[in-house]
Amino acid sequence: MPRLFNTIRQRLLKENRLTRYLFYAVGEIILVVIGILIALQLNLLKEERNLRKAEVQTLAQLRDEFNANLEQLDEKISMRRIMMRSALQLLAYHDDSTLIVPDSVETFIAQTTVSPTFDPVTNDLIISGRLYLISNLALRRKLSTWTSELVQVTEEEAAWVHARRQGYGPFLRAHYPMRNIHVAKWSGLDVIQTIMLDKQSAVNMELIRSKRKPDLKAFFAHPELEDHLSMVVSANLFANRQSEALRKSIVEILELIDAELKNN
Repeated sequence: MPRLFNTIRQRLLKENRLTRYLFYAVGEIILVVIGILIALQLNLLKEERNLRKAEVQTLAQLRDEFNANLEQLDEKISMRRIMMRSALQLLAYHDDSTLIVPDSVETFIAQTTVSPTFDPVTNDLIISGRLYLISNLALRRKLSTWTSELVQVTEEEAAWVHARRQGYGPFLRAHYPMRNIHVAKWSGLDVIQTIMLDKQSAVNMELIRSKRKPDLKAFFAHPELEDHLSMVVSANLFANRQSEALRKSIVEILELIDAELKNN
């Protein structure tokens, strides 16, 4: 093609047709510009297709991760509800000793001694600031606020861990045979099975109860008990309120992701 253009130019110059040569030169320039523009457009289309492909792959990965986060968060919310119900039942025993069912006490205590902590899968897209891959602005905004909402949950969880270690745990060790509580904890409690990595694994527990019989009347009459049990309820209620708000955000994120994947 360049050889053809060059031949035409040489012929026009030899024939001294300057006007036609100028028109031809302008036309050649226009053709070159059009060719460049077409090439640029093709490159832009290719780049856009690659970005779109990367976005779809990222969205699919985010969907898997947030589904896993939702499942884990629901487990932790369920665990805290069990803890609060057990603490309220123990408070009822404290308020009225005639309600005490001795065989249930250690199970209820064991259920109040766990520390559910939410440990989500966090995509490096959010950490690295590569949210520009997400074209949906609403989804991008939700993802950008995800970490700040997560902090509110983890702060409440940390508050309960501190209260358990510094207050409730030492109180139980001072006033109740912890050996019995540990036996109850590993005797098939749902709250324990939930936090296990292998949820189907069976635990062969060789630990047996203490021969020292607890004084239930004295234990439930202790004035500090209601303070610790009310902390179990209060701390885990706060954590669940924050977790439920975070759960709502996760559901909204998943709905936006599903809509984007459907459109693609």
